[in-house]
Amino acid sequence: MTSTIEVALFIAGIGMAGIFVFMAVFYLLILALDKYLPHEEKMEEE
Repeated sequence: MTSTIEVALFIAGIGMAGIFVFMAVFYLLILALDKYLPHEEKMEEE
């Protein structure tokens, strides 16, 4: 392969890996927030 294609594939690979890393960090952040700030359902008083 030419060096231009190799560089393009390398940059694309870094971008795809970055997206998956971001998604994993965001998922862990959501889990942490759910653990420390649990959802409490409010009962309506009649």
